[in-house]
Amino acid sequence: MDPMVITVSAPATIANLGPGYDLMGLALDRPRDTLKVRLFKGNSDSVEVSGIGTETISTSPERNSSVVAGRAVLKAAGKKGYALDMKLKKGVPPRMGMGSSGASSAAGAYAVNILLGSPLNKEGVLWCAMEGEMAACGAAHADNVAPALLGGVTLILGFDPLRVVRFDPLKDVEAVVISPEVENGDEKTRLAREVLPASVPLPRVINQMEGFANLLIGLVKKDPKVMGRGISGDVIIEPARAKLIPGFDHLKRAALEAGAYGFSITGAGPSVFALCPMKRGAEVGKAAKSKFVKHGVVSEYAIYTCGEGGASVVP
Repeated sequence: MDPMVITVSAPATIANLGPGYDLMGLALDRPRDTLKVRLFKGNSDSVEVSGIGTETISTSPERNSSVVAGRAVLKAAGKKGYALDMKLKKGVPPRMGMGSSGASSAAGAYAVNILLGSPLNKEGVLWCAMEGEMAACGAAHADNVAPALLGGVTLILGFDPLRVVRFDPLKDVEAVVISPEVENGDEKTRLAREVLPASVPLPRVINQMEGFANLLIGLVKKDPKVMGRGISGDVIIEPARAKLIPGFDHLKRAALEAGAYGFSITGAGPSVFALCPMKRGAEVGKAAKSKFVKHGVVSEYAIYTCGEGGASVVP
């Protein structure tokens, strides 16, 4: 086996988890992006993309998130005179709020770090993966790339220096993602940020803190009911972005009435998700899908489990 070639994969993720805006993320068991990387002496990078949504993924090395993240690792490790040849197979659908660019970025940074003998620690690799996110969506977010890289549920505690904590995911729960067929275009993330309020009244901030506390305590105590209450307790970001999702309030009510622990928007949307008891996901998915139908929107739902693993080498 060529020591300078490696194949890795990284999972889809759900960012924010309600009130954990830009700070928390959850890895899913699937789908995953798969990335084959060859590191060689040279000065010209290249990338090929196949799989889901290839028409939306840049094949320019300067703009492709996997290449940018891998190149950031080379720079951080002080390695000069190397080039990257990447073959990315997309399994995570782009523009649906499931961390597509985060999976690609995590895979690129993780693969190159392994090829170099792992000179960077997890925070160093995460910083480089965030560079890939910057190339893909214009901002270096960590809420998708952290769980895509590390698996489980991640919490960003600070950026200067970067500090991230990983929690094991809850067992015996399902994550249902309901994805509508809506036109969200190339500027989906930008639009989802533009609708956010510039200022927030103090009482609402306190309510948001309550939701975040429930989210975190439920995660620490492995209590899905408390965690679900937290997921549903976003009173700042969710109400603003709900306007971009037809019938969101009806979807949320239907999902909770069908037995979901919690319900919110996946990342910047347009997909929504519910944390559910095992074997309840299909009922919740059907309930939410029926509300989309009443608002003239076609949708599909899929049932996942919380992913223990993040980026990993493919044998």
